[in-house]
Amino acid sequence: MSYTTRSSSLVSNIASTSQKRSARSTSKGYDDEGLPTQKLHAKSRKRSSSKDDLRKKKQSPVRDVQANLTVPWFHIFTNGDEEYDKYMATEWSMEMRGDQQLFEMLSLEGAQSGLSWLTILRKREGYRKTFFGFNPELVDQMTAEDVDRILSQEDKLSPQNLVVRHRGKIEAVINNAQCVLQMKKESLANSTTSDGVTSNVLDTFLWSFVDDKPILNYFAMPTTNTNGIPTKTLLQDFPNQSPESQAMSKALKKKGWKFVGPTTCYAFMQAVGMVIDHPLDTPEWHQAKKRLQQREKGYQDREKDGSV
Repeated sequence: MSYTTRSSSLVSNIASTSQKRSARSTSKGYDDEGLPTQKLHAKSRKRSSSKDDLRKKKQSPVRDVQANLTVPWFHIFTNGDEEYDKYMATEWSMEMRGDQQLFEMLSLEGAQSGLSWLTILRKREGYRKTFFGFNPELVDQMTAEDVDRILSQEDKLSPQNLVVRHRGKIEAVINNAQCVLQMKKESLANSTTSDGVTSNVLDTFLWSFVDDKPILNYFAMPTTNTNGIPTKTLLQDFPNQSPESQAMSKALKKKGWKFVGPTTCYAFMQAVGMVIDHPLDTPEWHQAKKRLQQREKGYQDREKDGSV
C-alpha cells in the first residue's frame, strides 16, 4: 500500500459522509531520491516499545470510528475517487507473486517518488504499454533513443497514455530490468540443478525480506473526539519505512537498482501484501487476517511478535 491531509477538512468531511474525503496523504519533506514527497500509501504506525503501550493502542475507540463511517477507511485519502477506491479494495495489500508482476509494482512505486499515487495509477496502462508489460527481457533492449522518444511524446487527448516524463525515472526502469536479468543469470550460474529454472528469482529474493510470510500489523485508527471522529490525519502518525524495507533497499541498491529507497520499498511491501497495514478492527483488516489464517505457509502476527 508510500503516502498530509488537512485536519480541519478531514474532521468536517468524515462527519458528513455525503461529502468526499480529503485527498490521500502528503508528508512534507523529501523522499529516498531527494525529491519532494507526497507518498500516499498508508504508513504503518510505530510499534509500541512496551506491552503497556500496545495495550493502550488496542483500547482506542476504533469501533466507534467505524460505527460513524459508512465508507471504507481509505476514503480519508482517496477522496472517493472510483479508480482509487477500486485499487485499494481489490489490489492494495493483496498478496502478489511473480517476477514480472513484482517488477512492475516496484517500478511504479519508484515512478511515484515526489508525486501522488493516483497520478501513477491513472497512468498505469501507459506505463505498461511503454515498458512492454514490464517484461524485463524486452525492457532490457530499450535504448537511449527510446528514452528520448518517451520524453518527447505528447498525447493531449489521452494523458493517461503518457508516463511521467522524468529522465531519471525512465532510465531507472531500464536499469532495473537489467538488474533483474543479472539476478537470473547469477541464479542460473549458482544452480545445482540442470533444469535452468530462473522464473521466480526476483519473487524469491523480495519475499525473503519477510521470510515469505506476510506481516499483520496492529495499527490503530487516529485519536477521536467525543463524537468518535478522527481529530487528525491517519497517515501523519504512521512511519514510512521499517527494518525490513531498509534491508530490502540496501540489498537492491547493492545489486545496482535505482529509485528503491526504504520508503519506496515500504510502499511496495504494503502494495503487494508483504505487510498488512489496514487499521486495526476495520473490515479490511479482519478480511486480511482471515486470508492470512488460511495461508498454507503462515504469516507473522505482530501482536504476538512471531510467526503463526
